[in-house]
Amino acid sequence: MGKVVSRQAAATSARIVNPQGLLPRGTDDFAQAMREGCCMVDKSLFIQNVLDTSDRVLLITRPRRFGKTTNLSMLRHFFEHPPTAQNTSTSNPPSQQRTQCLFAKLLIAQDKHVMQHQGQYPVIALTFKNVKETTWDKAYDKLCTLLHNEILRHQEALDFQNLEEFARIHGSVWQRILDRTATQNDWESSLQLLCKLLTLHHKQPPWLLLDEYDTPIHKAYVQSKQDKEDVHDKGSYYARMIGFIQGLFSSCLKGNDAFLHKAVITGILRVAKEDIFSSLNNLGVFGVMDDAFASFFGFTKPEVQELLQQRDLSHRLPAVSQWYDGYRFGEDHPVTIYNPWSVVSYTAYPTQQPKPYWVNTGSTGLIEHLIEVNKEQDDKQAIETLLLGNSIQRDVADDMPLRELRGLEQALWSILLTSGYLTAQPAQAGIVGRWASLRVPNQEVRIAFQRLALRWLCNIPANPLPTMLQALLAGDVHTFSEQLNKLIACTLSFFDLGGTASEKSYHMFLLGLLSHVNGDYKVRSNRESGRGRPDLLLVPLQQSDRCPGIVMEFKIADSEDRLPQAAQAALRQIEQKAYAAEFQDYPPFYVLKLGVAFCGKKAAVRGIYSKSGENDGGKKQ
Repeated sequence: MGKVVSRQAAATSARIVNPQGLLPRGTDDFAQAMREGCCMVDKSLFIQNVLDTSDRVLLITRPRRFGKTTNLSMLRHFFEHPPTAQNTSTSNPPSQQRTQCLFAKLLIAQDKHVMQHQGQYPVIALTFKNVKETTWDKAYDKLCTLLHNEILRHQEALDFQNLEEFARIHGSVWQRILDRTATQNDWESSLQLLCKLLTLHHKQPPWLLLDEYDTPIHKAYVQSKQDKEDVHDKGSYYARMIGFIQGLFSSCLKGNDAFLHKAVITGILRVAKEDIFSSLNNLGVFGVMDDAFASFFGFTKPEVQELLQQRDLSHRLPAVSQWYDGYRFGEDHPVTIYNPWSVVSYTAYPTQQPKPYWVNTGSTGLIEHLIEVNKEQDDKQAIETLLLGNSIQRDVADDMPLRELRGLEQALWSILLTSGYLTAQPAQAGIVGRWASLRVPNQEVRIAFQRLALRWLCNIPANPLPTMLQALLAGDVHTFSEQLNKLIACTLSFFDLGGTASEKSYHMFLLGLLSHVNGDYKVRSNRESGRGRPDLLLVPLQQSDRCPGIVMEFKIADSEDRLPQAAQAALRQIEQKAYAAEFQDYPPFYVLKLGVAFCGKKAAVRGIYSKSGENDGGKKQ
């Protein structure tokens, strides 16, 4: 890794641009957000830090929705030579003056040396974030289309009549690429050829910006596993994807210094060097445990404080901190980071109570696969420790050889860390990677982690969860109660549900369990219905007798003897406050009202299963 001249101190000083503007939840295009006057956190010193690195190729890994795409879009609009700076979301290419205006209000405008680089380079900009196809053929076609579209974006450089040497050597291959008749080898060389063509045309080597490089790799790996393919087989989806990405990178990033100014690549994971980054000696890798760029992905505390203050929401800081703070990026000079997606989502609708936003924005397929293949490992004590809010010590790796994940003790913890489900405090040098102190960062992630923890529970003999959920949807209150008690008994310590547990603890426990019905239901927590806020509402996405509407209210009993009375009181509250009013406009279908009481390792359930519109004339249990 090359030298990085860190300017983190300056970057942590908060700066909010257009503080009263709309929050940019619908776009991650930097130029579009700035031109529309969106409220933005100024991350422009990222440009300065990228320029200060001596590495020719930078790989920056961060969890999803932490600003990777927006930051690469900012780099593109800063460096790109205006005549080729056409954005697919805008009809006209920005002029030099317009691109300068994008940065006029930002901190980077104060650095005259850096501003000399503005608009001086051709830029190749790609994102693989939407390459999530179920077959290799579909994924290959989509990747080729992305490459072809980016080539066509540089239309002015495509007329190489005056570039006789390029045409003589590469003309036939280049024409096949333009005609979409290219072979796989041709496509793997396409970025290298585009770099050379742009260099010859502009008399300046281009920047390469590649966002979410690992998305198609993750998808290929998980899909291969689902399809029972051997990932070591050269014909598997995963192996073919690895071969293509490796060929693309090798031709463009290795030995191409004369035709590449610098490359910035982002992703969630660093796929093992032997798989992708083979023989790249000019590669600098910057992950969540590295100091470089620590403050540029996600929001720092001063930035969140200023954002809330500018929007008259300073009184919400304690709640925002509890739910969305807690990430720790860096090692020697760590920075505390808030989840930017969740902070923006909550700030956009401040009348709502904090809720999980980030956890519902991505797939956990790779993590769930890891849980399955490593189920023989007894990590239940570690899961319990994390869910209780404490830390565990584990060796984590900087890169992941996906082909060899089975039995690799580091794999699950490392991917949970890099994916944002855990955060780390370095402890000491590890045997292979880094020995780190891992913990769950905040309340939002605790909900998601609880759901993932249930995947471990699905591996225990006679797991009661499927039977419990089946009984719930069938309105079988007796079986639901029976299986819920079994589940509490075998998982009690994992969810901190001891004798002094609060109603909130049990609430979070049930919320995690019910995440498994998300495909059929919208699960609402503490939302208004009738004359109050029931603890949980399960609103079916399709109105049918197969999916009843479900209302739940929870109580804590003073003793196990009083559990039935507490459950009945909870059910009575549902009736008295008309919590089932959520379903009153639905056509007649079944509604299940459940009063659930807890005390230590025991629960009692009382319920009414009836047609919507009926009061208590249905079947009581």
